Amino acid sequence: MTVIGCSVIILSLSQKADFLYFSTYCLFMTRFFLHMLAHLLVPGLVARFAFKQRWQRAWLIMAATMIVDADHLLSSPIFDPNRCSIGNHLLHTEPAMAIYGVLLLIPQLRIIATGLLIHMALDAIDCYFQLFS
Repeated sequence: MTVIGCSVIILSLSQKADFLYFSTYCLFMTRFFLHMLAHLLVPGLVARFAFKQRWQRAWLIMAATMIVDADHLLSSPIFDPNRCSIGNHLLHTEPAMAIYGVLLLIPQLRIIATGLLIHMALDAIDCYFQLFS
């Protein structure tokens, strides 16, 4: 559901409870959509400027690091829109992020490490928005 679609639904609601439910739902869906879009676009921008000679390959590799979200399968429930990924999933912890930082020092793993750190940064931003929304 798009932001425009959410606006139309919200404007057509007459009861206050329905309005609050749908406005909360629309905010969540908009945040979720933007978060997923950022997981594809931000690595592309970084690849374009940081890995100019091989930016398409770098973008593909960095986008593939979204596989790090497989650690969500170990959680119960698997998906909780109110749970911050940082610190709550095995591959989203501070020790894991420190390892990703060390991987930056290995030239052969630099693109993968960059993708993982971008992923963690975007998830941290999402946690911030969860906290203040």
